[in-house]
Amino acid sequence: MTLQISDWRLLKLTLDQVGPFQDAIQTFNFRGIASPEAPDPAPASLYMLLAKNGHGKTTVLESIHGLFGLMANPPIGRFADAAHKGQAQVDIRAEWTIDGKTQTTLLSIWTGSQSHLVDWTDDLESAQAQQWATLNLTQTNGVISFGRGTNDLGRLLFEEIRAAQGTAPTELFGLSQELPTVMLFPADRRLVAPSEYRVIERPKGWGYQPAQTFASDGPVWAESIDNLLIWLEWLDDGRLGELIAYLNAEIFAEDRKAIRPPRRAELKTFVATPTGEHGLEQLSHGERALLQLYARTASHMTRNTILLIDEVDTHLHSKWMNRLLLALKQLLVKNAQLSIIFTTHNRELMKVFDHQAQEAGIVKGGYLIEDDLS
Repeated sequence: MTLQISDWRLLKLTLDQVGPFQDAIQTFNFRGIASPEAPDPAPASLYMLLAKNGHGKTTVLESIHGLFGLMANPPIGRFADAAHKGQAQVDIRAEWTIDGKTQTTLLSIWTGSQSHLVDWTDDLESAQAQQWATLNLTQTNGVISFGRGTNDLGRLLFEEIRAAQGTAPTELFGLSQELPTVMLFPADRRLVAPSEYRVIERPKGWGYQPAQTFASDGPVWAESIDNLLIWLEWLDDGRLGELIAYLNAEIFAEDRKAIRPPRRAELKTFVATPTGEHGLEQLSHGERALLQLYARTASHMTRNTILLIDEVDTHLHSKWMNRLLLALKQLLVKNAQLSIIFTTHNRELMKVFDHQAQEAGIVKGGYLIEDDLS
């Protein structure tokens, strides 16, 4: 069988005895904000999770990432640890085309329990789905196996993902790859100088994965933006110029700066400024955080991507925060199958997010974990 996927939409995450969610089952519905005109809103494409520190924002993102990470080989993420306790389930709706037949499919992935946490058997209509793909994944000594409740549709997705892992992209913004991926940007997104050991080599994580993490950039050469840009320069297929133009437009358009193509002799990329040139590691904290986010998203996303950004305002003052949200919205408009979930403890972002304002091509949603935020 051949599987094609489109219109990938995150619906729900259910957690039990995971992280700070110990007292009761916690459910997060990733739909747009309801209104009299839209009492049953569509799944959100831009979702803000607001809570003060220590109340589970990171756990939510890591759980979505971790459930997909169980399909990686080897498994990665919080549920790949054999010591992990608790149960989690994520539900996604998408169009699946199998051997030329297209059906709206609800996919449920869960772990930690023999049975699903949310039973959609008699409720597929509420998810606007025609069939249910179920995938119960268990981990023993680093080996993933199918648990009770997994059906043929769930196995099909798992096998397609395992077979495609490592396949290199040939275009930016996911245009050459279709299988779903979850990209997690933890709160620590520093970009520091890579090690002096430099060589033209395939970047770490270059190639399809169902779950990816892009944390602090450097000092390991294979994990640096310098390495990514050098690799694209060596491939010489047009992507480097496209990526640099995108980065300059989104980060430096107002600041009289510009990233220049890498110098192969030095295996290093420089930024031109009114006062001279300097390496990427000399950019400001905000510029480096945005560079990491934009470059990795453009280079590693697929057509069906969930982008998770923890503490989105880390390292950013108000100018950069407004610019980042504008860039994320533009990404959503240009890539209709992309979804973005970000967390913050900063109430000021509610004004910037402006959930009541309707914007073409974007469905906004949000959730406040605690009411007593400072």
